[in-house]
Amino acid sequence: MTANVLMIGLDAAESTLIETWASSGRLPNLARLIGNGLSMPLDNSLETLPGAIWPELAGGRSCGKVPLYYHPRQLHTGEAAFRPVAYEDVNPDDYFWVRASDAGRRVAVIDVPHTVPLRRPVNGVQLFEWGLHDRIFSIASDPPEVLDDIRRRFGDHPVDNCDTHGETVAGYRDLLRRLKAGAKAKSAMMLDIMKRESWDLFAGVFGETHCVGHQFWHFLDPSHPAHDATAPVELRDAIAEVYDEIDKGIGNLIAAAGPNCWILVIASHGMGVYIGGPQLLPEVLCRLGLTTGRDGKLTRGLRTWQRATSLGGSTVRNMVRHMVGPRVIRKGQQFAGSLHLPLESGETTAAAVPNNRCGAIRFNVRGREPYGQVGAGNQLISEMVKLNQSLLALRHPELGEPIVERVVTAAEAFGSDHHPDVPDLMIVFRDDLGVLESCESDEVGLIEVPLYDSKLPRTGDHTTVSRLWVEGPCLAPANNSVRANVLDIGPTILSLLGVPADDLDGRPIDLVGSATA
Repeated sequence: MTANVLMIGLDAAESTLIETWASSGRLPNLARLIGNGLSMPLDNSLETLPGAIWPELAGGRSCGKVPLYYHPRQLHTGEAAFRPVAYEDVNPDDYFWVRASDAGRRVAVIDVPHTVPLRRPVNGVQLFEWGLHDRIFSIASDPPEVLDDIRRRFGDHPVDNCDTHGETVAGYRDLLRRLKAGAKAKSAMMLDIMKRESWDLFAGVFGETHCVGHQFWHFLDPSHPAHDATAPVELRDAIAEVYDEIDKGIGNLIAAAGPNCWILVIASHGMGVYIGGPQLLPEVLCRLGLTTGRDGKLTRGLRTWQRATSLGGSTVRNMVRHMVGPRVIRKGQQFAGSLHLPLESGETTAAAVPNNRCGAIRFNVRGREPYGQVGAGNQLISEMVKLNQSLLALRHPELGEPIVERVVTAAEAFGSDHHPDVPDLMIVFRDDLGVLESCESDEVGLIEVPLYDSKLPRTGDHTTVSRLWVEGPCLAPANNSVRANVLDIGPTILSLLGVPADDLDGRPIDLVGSATA
């Protein structure tokens, strides 16, 4: 019941809160780790492809080469429609635990987000999506009987979707209760697996930090527009209470791992006020004449008809479809700029694609897209330059300030040899202007698109802060100049296990010396 390397992931946990609460006497186990070990910020992809954070952590390869950046619905080269990332799209061979397993190390891996099972038996135990915020593929284990045993002893995780609380006090209280119960169960389950044998590598991730941040941020943060200082105390303290429960689990895991274990605790990315901005882009592109919509007013005028003919399950929708037929509906949707397939029409120059906290735009390039109409050379460059200028000209209607901090091309972010699935432009919106629900410019006029979505009633969203805390048997004294990248986590773990990883994009962090190798 020991481990040589223990990696604990805190999915979307806000490290500034952890360090503040730890210094105040809360989170005693994390406080001891922070006080005795090394702490360092981690550079990441949060201002280019935010959703690639866990694939980069797990695989050590840049999202510019392995572009798994929006698992729920992503565009792939040669396809016009969004679709979920499929199991077949993912290569697990570079995961740090797979490489360790292939090198003969005994591994146990619990709930690393956005990862899939190895296509051959692993030397140890893998569990996937038992208790995570993002369940993209399926709940599974290797060997399969491990999941059966976990369900028999611990049941299923009590939170399967943290967005369905109803936005009532009672609903929030119930969600908080289930998140704390889930963190407690996750801790007990991981401890049980750790105690079964001695592991070379034990890696587990808490997903409750992700859910509680999305749903309870407005209770904590006085700067949030929805903050209510009179809300029940347990809701205002919800994030801290979930972190408290996880801190207990971390303490038990560290104790079980033994005195000679390397301990790495990683806050993958942070949490703050849900600012928005990307939701404005589809209408911006429409007003600029880059989508199949003729103009923004027409798109808004046809929005009711669009919902009736292209969204879910009503009798009216079915009657309309039956009366007018699919060809007429398709023409109407194309005229309104509302085709389901964002790059389906040859009249489309560019389309907004989902990219979490950042905006993203893909051009309809000939030879790359099925209905491409923009040349891949100078014409594409010219279109990107023009759109870049238009985006930087967007202003906050009340403050008069630009709302876009910068626009980054795929080549600027990842080099000219980047994977063709990467969006052509990535847009970083300012986070110092409050919630962004409107913009204006001379080109597009005034655009207003609410951020609120009843299906995703989130008040917290991801920030760019990733952090690593390390403690080990021969750790060098803290050096504030040490800085690393999330890509370095896998190579660092492999280095501690004596497994080479020279072909990955990340590099081992020299935890014994004072700089990155």
